[in-house]
Amino acid sequence: MRKKILKFMQEYHMAGKGECILAAVSGGADSLCLLMILLELRQMMQFRLCAVHVEHGIRGADSRKDALFVENFCREHQVPCRIFHCNALEYSREHKMTVEEGARKLRYEFFDQAAGEFGADKIAVAHNRNDCAETMLFHLIRGTGLKGLRGIRPVRGKIIRPLLCAERKEIEAYLAAAGQVFCQDKTNEELDYARNKLRRQVFPILEEVNSQAAAHMNQAAAMTAEVLELLEDLTQEAMEKYAVRGEDGLRISAELRNERPILQKSALHRILIETAENERDITAVHVQKLQELFGLQAGRRLDFPYGVTAERVYEGIFLKKNAAEKRIQQQPANHWEADDQKKNAGNHPRQEVFIERAGGAGQEEDFPELTAEGFWKIPGYGYEIRTRLLENNFQNEEIPKKMYTKWMDYDKIKGTMQLRTRQEKDFLVLSADGRRKKLKKYFVDEKIPRQKRDRILLLADGSHILWVIGYRISEGIKVTERTRRILEIQVDGGTAYE
Repeated sequence: MRKKILKFMQEYHMAGKGECILAAVSGGADSLCLLMILLELRQMMQFRLCAVHVEHGIRGADSRKDALFVENFCREHQVPCRIFHCNALEYSREHKMTVEEGARKLRYEFFDQAAGEFGADKIAVAHNRNDCAETMLFHLIRGTGLKGLRGIRPVRGKIIRPLLCAERKEIEAYLAAAGQVFCQDKTNEELDYARNKLRRQVFPILEEVNSQAAAHMNQAAAMTAEVLELLEDLTQEAMEKYAVRGEDGLRISAELRNERPILQKSALHRILIETAENERDITAVHVQKLQELFGLQAGRRLDFPYGVTAERVYEGIFLKKNAAEKRIQQQPANHWEADDQKKNAGNHPRQEVFIERAGGAGQEEDFPELTAEGFWKIPGYGYEIRTRLLENNFQNEEIPKKMYTKWMDYDKIKGTMQLRTRQEKDFLVLSADGRRKKLKKYFVDEKIPRQKRDRILLLADGSHILWVIGYRISEGIKVTERTRRILEIQVDGGTAYE
């Protein structure tokens, strides 16, 4: 088991020498096995280890008992551990989410906070092969495309899943051999949740048909992920060839119809999302309707979510987003922004920037420069970016631990702050003594897929990358006790977690 997971972690570059891994531990069989395996591997792979537990306040005394179990286990094995308590039920009601959605969102926010407190480079979660197979089947029966069929990825940003090569029966056998007890969540036995029905009723039947059902589904997920990477590359090429964006909207050439249907649909889906500036509620039905519009006479129009209209024109299809919908999106996104607009009326520049497409290394685009006090919308990425300068009375405040809110030492930024994609000579500073790493090498080490590297937004000071948005910031601009002025940057929107 240990050798198998070691090989898997090495294959996906999950842990580098000197890095810190934060293990998310619920106390259940999977997460406890994860922590124990990492304890065995930490000396061999030369990484530091810490842990986090989130008590959701759902199961009363039972969940508090689990938190105490994790705390005691970590103390016994000398693993630094952070315990969080919250009320997932109340949070879910307030935010109009299901309990599962709300608990998951809170959980990952606490993971991110703990990672900041410990200085963790990676966050290890305990998904296994059965979880991946269940996720595939769950997506399939609800209706999904290729993304749903690729299951759970081994690495996504800072999130790593070392147990994704192991099945649940292997995990249980490992714990039994070690004589290790673990917590039992009684809600996992309830059939009110769809996933529990799959786990308790459907998968036992599938394994009766073939005992390797979960393994085979994981193989299919891996192949689907490879196919999806290829399709995403071809989709980008098709968009560059057939879609032209102007000031008034986007024109799609009718020649797109000469491509294979799956490539047509993928390109039209991406175009709809970028025009709508939102992915949610854009479905296969909308893509089909847009595709059918090619076959109608010029002048025919269709309406789509988020104020998007499509018109059949002689050369193809013309898409635009109506002005009323854009004005709605320009309203303050939350109280933070609204308060700042009141405080800094006339001094808080507001820009809306559409990045048509991210250029490759060495290509220049019309990217914005960020100032110390400002607001920018990046619809092509779904981001809203706010900056503010803190010059006084921040000594008693804690540095934000969130992945999408960062503090930087403003006086260490030498030139202008430009938002852009990668260029040839980009580098990160990885240590206080100025040790550098090329951005290209960083992307490789983080196992970021090649086709995504040109789409990741960067905050740059010349070739010095201050922040790989969604990942890490440069050590060269981190806040210290000598910092006099802090630049706070908050990025909202986009997708933080799967």
